[in-house]
Amino acid sequence: MLEISEARLEERLRQAEDAEGEIHRLQNLASAAPQLRLEKAKQDQQEERERSRRNSMDQARKEIEIALEMQTRVPALVEQAAAASDDLYRLLREIYSHRNEATESLAMADRVDYESELEEAEEHESALNRSTQGLAWALASRHGEARVRSLLEEMGPGFQYFRGCHLEGPLTRDLADFILKQAISPNGAGAQQDKQN
Repeated sequence: MLEISEARLEERLRQAEDAEGEIHRLQNLASAAPQLRLEKAKQDQQEERERSRRNSMDQARKEIEIALEMQTRVPALVEQAAAASDDLYRLLREIYSHRNEATESLAMADRVDYESELEEAEEHESALNRSTQGLAWALASRHGEARVRSLLEEMGPGFQYFRGCHLEGPLTRDLADFILKQAISPNGAGAQQDKQN
């Protein structure tokens, strides 16, 4: 009976020592848990960063490929825009030139009218024995630049270079205005081209 008890005791001691060893092993393992959690979090974060970086790089490559493909269309569009801009410039320059010639012709006609009116007025005043002094100045106020502008407006009422154009958006308006300024400016591209031709 004593042998059985001793055998049982040894078995229990062995089990207890095994359990004690297991507890010691588990305690060591458990004490490493905070560090292991930290390392795992760092590893997960690093993997997430790598995944995010790969996705960003892939997206950047796609966008660059699209941009490069689209850029191949730029030269043709620039050529078309330049040709259209040049055509518009030349047309505006011609319109400006014709309006200038009309203005000069109207100025000459106005000068003839002025001289005729002055001559008639002087004859009339002389026939009445009145002084003709100041008559030229009085008649000049009805002639000159203002009258020429008025005649120009009568012949081409409401003239605007871009009448009938839909210049919506600031870029369209700015481009049209820029080309017009170049076409009608005495110091702009139009004047330079005229000097070369």
